[in-house]
Amino acid sequence: MSQKSSLHRTIEMLKHLNEGKQLCVTRLAEEYGVSDRTIRRDFELIRELFGDFMSKEGECYRAYKKVLLDEVLHATDLMTLANIVNLFGVTQKQSLISDKTQALIDKSMLVYDFKSRPFENMQNHEVIKKLEHAIKFNKEIQIRYKSERSVSHTNFKPYKILFLNENFYMVGENSSKHNFEFRRIAMIEEVSYKNRTFTAHKDITEFIKTIQTPWANFGQSNKVVQLRVNKKIRRFFIFKKYLPSQTVTKTYDNGDILVEYTVTNYHELEELIIKWLPNIEIVSPRNLKKMIKHTLKQKFSSIN
Repeated sequence: MSQKSSLHRTIEMLKHLNEGKQLCVTRLAEEYGVSDRTIRRDFELIRELFGDFMSKEGECYRAYKKVLLDEVLHATDLMTLANIVNLFGVTQKQSLISDKTQALIDKSMLVYDFKSRPFENMQNHEVIKKLEHAIKFNKEIQIRYKSERSVSHTNFKPYKILFLNENFYMVGENSSKHNFEFRRIAMIEEVSYKNRTFTAHKDITEFIKTIQTPWANFGQSNKVVQLRVNKKIRRFFIFKKYLPSQTVTKTYDNGDILVEYTVTNYHELEELIIKWLPNIEIVSPRNLKKMIKHTLKQKFSSIN
């Protein structure tokens, strides 16, 4: 049997356990073309994720109760899967998800419907596959990038694919400029491998974990922004975090709240602030107020 992904293998094992079948390590290893040790790790992972529902006799396992697979995926997981499906186009033969996963999504979509999805629908699957491979094995690449103004060829050290503000980005280091950059995947026309690998820098890896928007600046110190939110709209900020760093730090006597953000670039909050004017007030810093005023003047001048 051809070797399957570890996720596919584990799901199949879980399905067979749910059907009451006895599964033995050596036989599974032969069936999937992997080592006995790998299969034992699969059983350990299943037990870790779903609790103690299996009995063991020698090298064989059997479930004494069923795992309810419908309860495995939560709404956030489904949204992630739905976005990936939308990205690649589920009607494509080369869709990256299995039929079983698609069936689970379809069943769950009877209850859920996510209207916020990627703007892009990727047609160049070869680009995606090469990016995934390069990221996984730390391979330096060259990309052909077509922006609104020009076409460029850039050597790049790719670290991650991020979904931000309804778009997918590849993030990493521009090898020529030694700068951290965001690149829209929809604008990458070609990817070719260079004959070298790279060692991921810890500071870049840690920065990627903290990215909140495409306007985040690597190497910049954090900036704290305080906004006073009118009581008429405070519920929106209490029920939803517009950025991961959002915290409500104070409630005023009249019902207004003080909301605090930590960003590396004030542009990360520009759209949010303008959206909620005049029911939001910038408490600090002053230079953010100046920036918003300048942006508003430009917007008003365009309609005069």
